[in-house]
Parts: sequence; structure tokens; C-alpha cells
Amino acid sequence: MDYKEIISTSIQALKSNILRTSLTMIGIIIGISSVILIVSIGQGAVAFVTDELSSFGTDYFQITPGGDAFSSFTGVNTLTMEDLEAIQKDTSLTNINKVVPNAVSTNIVTANDEKDSLMIYGTTSDVAEILKPDILYGEFLSPEVDTTAERVAVLGSEVSEKFFGEDTDPVGERIRIKNIPFQVIGVVKSSSALAGGVLNNTIYVPINVVFNEIAGQEYIQEIDVSVHDTDQINQTIEDVRVLLRDQHNLEEGDEDDFQMQSAQDILGTVQTITSLLTAMIAAISGISLVVGGVGVMNIMLVSVTERTREIGLLKAIGAKEKDILMQFLVESVIMTLAGGVVGIVIGITGAYVISLVAGIPFVISIPAVVIAVGVASLVGVVFGLYPARRAAQLSPIDALRYE
Repeated sequence: MDYKEIISTSIQALKSNILRTSLTMIGIIIGISSVILIVSIGQGAVAFVTDELSSFGTDYFQITPGGDAFSSFTGVNTLTMEDLEAIQKDTSLTNINKVVPNAVSTNIVTANDEKDSLMIYGTTSDVAEILKPDILYGEFLSPEVDTTAERVAVLGSEVSEKFFGEDTDPVGERIRIKNIPFQVIGVVKSSSALAGGVLNNTIYVPINVVFNEIAGQEYIQEIDVSVHDTDQINQTIEDVRVLLRDQHNLEEGDEDDFQMQSAQDILGTVQTITSLLTAMIAAISGISLVVGGVGVMNIMLVSVTERTREIGLLKAIGAKEKDILMQFLVESVIMTLAGGVVGIVIGITGAYVISLVAGIPFVISIPAVVIAVGVASLVGVVFGLYPARRAAQLSPIDALRYE
């Protein structure tokens, strides 16, 4: 038997019981489609996070209080304006562009008979270079108010809508923070969908006002430092670390009482975590391929039993063991490959639909598709080999006598 005849005979055999063939392929289809779907969603999520974080730029790093990543959320106070001024005044730190303080306080805000507890962001005009907000109305904090105690406020877009309505210019209106009146000078909106939920629901005021009238203390929850040359950012971080340790009178062997992390570090961490989760879930989904392979083997064993007389007849007219082996093996591979193709189509279609609904980039991993096809073929060979060998080793006399 030549290969064309083997393939033709195998296809005909599969068509003769199309329902059983289709049910057998389901496990392969689910396995392939889920792997492609999950890998695509994972890579789309990585691309989305990368784009969002990159929208802020990677030319800055953050300094937060305390010795661990959660200290800034637990009330630990180790950063002050003296630390910020020490960084600004150190002439050896030539790579530093801007140093921005951020004093955060949550307070009751009222306006137009509405009341809400909101985050107050005490900062300076330089923060605009890092947050890169879109100005909807008025203006952002200006350098003139950085050193004054002027009671002015810039509203995030969601705050403005909450108090003054949608598509309304509130510039010149007044709000009250801790019952202290502030004049609205602008409305901003974050260009980042990832951080916009927080930044758009924030009120920005001069940092001196937060210190003197809102928080009542001069501790800083975050210092943002932008640099001229991102290639030198790690060295700049180390130089600032040495400066702050000296500023805080830390001895050799003492742990830092502050945390430092660059935007590149944050981006790398998020990408790594997302990629690992994607790989892990994809591997778990791949287990269904093994289940599908077992199904293929079971059906092929049933097929060998049903076609025992056919096998005996083929051997009687001259078919060799390798011909019988190849025919059943080809049937198994065709079945798994067909399931693989259907799974690829379903996986890609599902990934496209989810990307539209979730608003993430549509990304298809060519290596994942190639691996899916390869795995489908491998499953067909591995799980079809035993039934094929069993059919090939049947005695033609016993096969012809089989009832």
C-alpha cells in the first residue's frame, strides 16, 4: 500500500463513524484552544501593562518610607522634606532632573451639597512631568504656588464629575477639604487606563498646604526622582541610597528604612509575574491534551476490535504489518491534527473576542500555535502507536475467523 492509499483509506474509516470521531476530537480541541487562548490573553495583558506603565516613562524612580514594600501603606514615616532637599542640593547627583515630593492624606471633601472621602495629593508642579496628566480645564499647579500656602486645588476628572457634573468646567468654583475652602484652578485626567482609577479620583494641592492645614505634619509618603539618562539610573539610585543612609544616620549593617524602585523595575516585575502565571495556567490547560490522547487511544482500540476481520482480509491479500501499523497510526494522527486545527481556530477567535471585550491588545503567539500543532501530532503518534501495533500484530487466520 502506498502512502496516498493509506491516507485515503484512513480518512474513509474516520468518515464512516463521524460522530465517534468528532467526540474523540473534543479533548484535543479543548486542550489546544485553551492553551492558545490563555497564552494570547496573557501576552495581551503583558502588552497592555507595558504600554500603560510606559506612558509614564521609565526615566524616574520612587522612594517610599519604611523597610518593606507595604510600609508606605501602614503609616511608617521615615521620609521628610529634609531628605528631599538633601537630594536636590547634592551637586554630585548630576543625572537627576526633578525631585518631586508627594504627601498623601485622605479627608472628607464637600462641594455642591455632595460629600465624599477622597485622597488629597500634596505635591508640586514638577509632578506633571512624571504623571503626564491631560489638562481638561484650567491649569495644573504652577511653580508660583509651590512655595506658598495658597489654597488652590486641581481636581481629577472623576472628582470633578462627582461634585460638578459631567462636561462641566468647575474652574473658579470652591470645594472644602476638612471644612477648609479651596478654589478650583483646573481639572486633569490621567492618560493611563491602569492608574487612571486612582489618579482621576484624586485632588492635587500645594504640598505646603497639606503640611500646614490638612495633615498637620511634614512626612512624605513618596519621593519621585526623574533622571536625564536612563542608562545611568541604577547608579543614580545607588548614589541616592548612600545619601539617604547618611541623612538617616544609618550605620553599616543597618537595613535601609526606605524603599527605592525604578519604573523599569516595576515594569519588569509585572511582566515577569504575568508571564509566569500565563505559562503555569497554560501548562495546566495542556493536561486536557493528555486526556484527549487517552480518548484517542481508547477509540482506536475499539476500532481495532471492530475491524479485526478487515485487518485479516488485508493481510490475506498481501498487506504487511507495517502497512497495517501505518494505516491505524495515520488515522490517529489525522484525528488529532483535525482537532488541533479546530482548536487553533476556536482559540484565536476566542482570544480576539476577549481582547475586544477586555480592551487589551490582540496578540497571537506564533510559537504557541506551532507548538500546539506539534503537540497534537505527537499525541496522535504516542497514543495511537499501541492500538496500531496491536492491529499490525494480529494473525491473519485468527482475524478472519473473528466474529
